[in-house]
Amino acid sequence: MNKAITLSLSDPAGQTMLPIFKEHGFKETEESNVLMKGDKYLFAIEPLIVPEERFKMPPEPRPYPTDYDKLAARYEVEYMVVASKHWAQSGNPSLTVHPTGNFGKAMYGGHHYELQPTAPNPMRDVYLRLLQNPPEGFQVSLEATHHSPTQFKVPMFFAEVGSREDKWRDETVCRYLVDSILKGMDDEGEAQKVIGFGGGHYCPTFSESIREYAMGHMAAKYTFHSLTENLVTQMKEKSMDAEAALLDKGLKGKDKRKILALLGKLEIPVL
Repeated sequence: MNKAITLSLSDPAGQTMLPIFKEHGFKETEESNVLMKGDKYLFAIEPLIVPEERFKMPPEPRPYPTDYDKLAARYEVEYMVVASKHWAQSGNPSLTVHPTGNFGKAMYGGHHYELQPTAPNPMRDVYLRLLQNPPEGFQVSLEATHHSPTQFKVPMFFAEVGSREDKWRDETVCRYLVDSILKGMDDEGEAQKVIGFGGGHYCPTFSESIREYAMGHMAAKYTFHSLTENLVTQMKEKSMDAEAALLDKGLKGKDKRKILALLGKLEIPVL
């Protein structure tokens, strides 16, 4: 099957990365804003993929005027990488990778209490490429599962540059992200697929564990109040049927008991 990247033409990072993908040999097809190189497609869409306004719940199909499942079926796409900006309050230079989904109410698009299928091994491959020689001063990390999309069947994950506009428009940094995405997509590594529980948003434990395991969905500690059997089942099934779970080394007390009880009921082993 083929693979795909998607970006938004309204995203400053997407604007910076599109010509870089073209320099890598992506050519326009007969369909507008659909480019191709070998077994990879690039879908450039106009609106932002993730809405910026908190709790904005526009009517369908917005904020996804492009039906990614329709594109995936038409072009026989196995998974998609969303090449995107990353915003953080700290403003720190960063390169991040993460699955998407809402463990609670949909703050930035998608549906409430719904996770998007993701691709643990391709995400691991891209992440390991980002770790190799990042630009000076840039932190590379995973992020826990958050924000939209949630409603598509095709597996997706984000690969981002942050955290302010000067970095989103930095051609050197965006080139490094594009190179890492493309090289990672070619690596086709195979590691045991796992889901993660605990820790902060930037997943320090799982950012290290990904060297050995292919991380799928990750629930940060701040989501534990809303975790249910349904959500943990989604984490497993939408991480390409992950085989086990990892717990953050700081997970203790009632939080640990709750997670172990959910995993035990669903017969998901803990590594």
